[in-house]
Amino acid sequence: MPKKFYIATSIPYANGAPHMGHPLDPLYADVLARYYRSNGYDVFFLVGLDENGQTVYNKAKCAGVPIEDFVEEIRSKFIQMHEKINDTYDGFIRTTDEKNHWPTAQEIWKRAQDNGDIYKKNYKGLYCVGCEEFKLERDLVDGKCPDHLTKPEEIEEENYFFALSKYQDFLLDLFDKNKDFVYPQNKYNEAYQIIKGGLEDVSISRPKTRLPWGVPVPGDDDHVMYVWFDALTNYLSGIGFTSDKKKFEKYWPADIQIVGKDNNKWHSILWPAMLKSAGLEIPKKILVHSYVLAKGNVKMSKTIGNVVDPIEMIDKYGADAFRYFILSKIPIDTDGAFDEDHFREVYNSELSNKLGNLLQRTISMINRYDVKIPKSEKKELRDALLDNLSKTKMTLREQVNEETELLRFGNALSLIWTHGVDVLNEYFEKNKPWEIAKSNPEKAAKVLQDVHGSLLVIAGLLVPFMPETSEKMKEQLKTLKPEPLFPRLEK
Repeated sequence: MPKKFYIATSIPYANGAPHMGHPLDPLYADVLARYYRSNGYDVFFLVGLDENGQTVYNKAKCAGVPIEDFVEEIRSKFIQMHEKINDTYDGFIRTTDEKNHWPTAQEIWKRAQDNGDIYKKNYKGLYCVGCEEFKLERDLVDGKCPDHLTKPEEIEEENYFFALSKYQDFLLDLFDKNKDFVYPQNKYNEAYQIIKGGLEDVSISRPKTRLPWGVPVPGDDDHVMYVWFDALTNYLSGIGFTSDKKKFEKYWPADIQIVGKDNNKWHSILWPAMLKSAGLEIPKKILVHSYVLAKGNVKMSKTIGNVVDPIEMIDKYGADAFRYFILSKIPIDTDGAFDEDHFREVYNSELSNKLGNLLQRTISMINRYDVKIPKSEKKELRDALLDNLSKTKMTLREQVNEETELLRFGNALSLIWTHGVDVLNEYFEKNKPWEIAKSNPEKAAKVLQDVHGSLLVIAGLLVPFMPETSEKMKEQLKTLKPEPLFPRLEK
């Protein structure tokens, strides 16, 4: 039986169309899904949409649209985004799914309640609608939420609370014993410092008088679950926690959960505590990535007019060019800028000139000089040819695999280019098969055979990162019919 690998991404709020940050979670997850599938793992890759909560409810009201219609329209836009980035998710969970999700959220609530971790009390505090959470004064900057730049409203109401403070020692022990529980290191440090600084209990319900849209609280018809306690359980409901016991037992715990940095504390702190309270295993790793900024490293804003539409970029340049730029040029541990001018430079230099041109002229010369390509060349032989050219201590395949498993996707692509694409271009220029074809046809043929075999290796290494490009390369190297991989962009 193959080993399993369960990947889950955070689920975006259904309060607007996808923005530039939304493709990151599924794109990183797709790299891992394709990589582990290619290595024989039984992979389940979950995405979804958080359709409950105050923000979604208010957006629908402002739009004058029935909320059911509003979230359905948003869902269609996110489905389109997944199609555009060419990810291979296995499941799409919606928090409005009354058959699979609601019973899961309610079962986790009951378990935590039976464990003495849920209680009801009156609360007065500052509430940020955009964050869907109460804020303390220390969380604000100049009296405003630093993420939404709005002043929280003061609210007094009766809510249910989860006893997060009870789990401080458990969380400290979890982090102390699992130094790679949260990746990268700066996000681990951030969560760890929050835990060390002391944890407060978390409000986990809203009265239906203020929010009639959400999962009903078990045993209390006057309350619905607060978005985080509801939303986090999607990672369980998406693999059949209450509906398919065999499936759940097969895939849980998650091998990795992928979230943005604004979700770090919820996934790295609240989520493990909820699972502990419910008697369930903890995910093995949380990958926390940073933001995508606009040109000049400033936040994207409709007011400023610097918002980039990911679907528009993919339609304009193609999914693999977009995937390449995000994976290789946007850091995971720090915020990175998406600058279309820079994108075009990278496209022309690294994709069109280095990779695309290398493939096209290799096949063209093979045809021109009638070079015979071995039909049954073993993969190990092709690997050895490229490794001999790149002169690395570890094989290129081993290095790329290691970087991929360590979640350093940019490093993996850099290795493919520096020890693969660049090395082959240098080998081409050094041996000049077009010049020696008449005087030494055997040597010219050997050069072209070497490059052909090595390009097949590169095509294989690109499978998780640039799947369409990989397939196109394999097809062209098989049929010897060259076509531009990345047509050069004019200025």
